[in-house]
Amino acid sequence: MRKFLWIVLVLSIFLLVGCSSKNNQTKQQAQKPERTIQKNQKAWQKKKSAAVNVNQKDLTPFVATVPTGYHDEDMSLSRFKNGSQLVVQAQVVNLQADKPTLVTKTKATIYIKKVLAGNKNYQGKTIKTELSGGLTTAKFKYTSLEGEYIGKQFGFKNPQAKVYSDNPNSPLPKIGQTIIVGLNQFRPENDHDLKQHQANGLTTKNFYVVNNPDVTYWVESNGKYQLNNPAFLKNSIKKYHKLNGLSKYFNQHLKD
Repeated sequence: MRKFLWIVLVLSIFLLVGCSSKNNQTKQQAQKPERTIQKNQKAWQKKKSAAVNVNQKDLTPFVATVPTGYHDEDMSLSRFKNGSQLVVQAQVVNLQADKPTLVTKTKATIYIKKVLAGNKNYQGKTIKTELSGGLTTAKFKYTSLEGEYIGKQFGFKNPQAKVYSDNPNSPLPKIGQTIIVGLNQFRPENDHDLKQHQANGLTTKNFYVVNNPDVTYWVESNGKYQLNNPAFLKNSIKKYHKLNGLSKYFNQHLKD
């Protein structure tokens, strides 16, 4: 009897140690992404601070526009979910400037917290996407259609000066922010398109393109999801009630 009690006691100790070890591993795994995010936030902010911000914040609500051809009466949750290969709730883990071109873009690493539509195997995985706007040089920001550098007119004598700008219809999210977007796997239009993306570390295996970023793209701000395009936020609740209805739905059903 005494031997049996000792066996039970030893097994209980092993069980408690195992549970404690598992809990510690879970905590460490949760802390690791947060440390990575904090590190990436500092690195991105350092690069932004070294560039001239050419955003005109006061004008953004007026510059941002609703895409031509958008019909709110056609919008629905099922239409949004069926319009992309993947619809996800994801956290932005990192932002990195693409190699400068005439179209400024930023490579984003996102962690998929929840798959709302599509292959559930992507849940808990990290993938790459590309967002409009970000860091570039004056040479590419201020070049006319004819290829002439016009940066001097905007106070940039040096074409290599670093500048930062957002796309008014699709401002960049912050590292650590949660977004809701539809994604499609990258399918290059031609060899040039493939090589251009490969130069930024984006391939057909790790890169997914945001579908309809000027419309169906939400960011979490102050605990609530809102449409990323400012044009939908200004006096638009009634005019775009179906799209704004999706915002309400996400705020009711999705929690971080």
